[in-house]
Amino acid sequence: MINAGDYFRFEDGGYIEVIQINNAEHQGENTQIVTYNIGGPKNLPRKLVMEINQFISNFGHLFADKDDK
Repeated sequence: MINAGDYFRFEDGGYIEVIQINNAEHQGENTQIVTYNIGGPKNLPRKLVMEINQFISNFGHLFADKDDK
């Protein structure tokens, strides 16, 4: 499960931070939208938005270990 405040840092210093998860209408259906920041040691952070199922498909494996604790 992905939650606001979840954070993952890569070995090279890059990171993904979940800012918020909101309900929204996307392509005519009600769904959840994830707002997140990505960045790195030499880059300015970028705020991005993605539908939750797509976010989990792309990045869910990075946050899976926290559920095992």
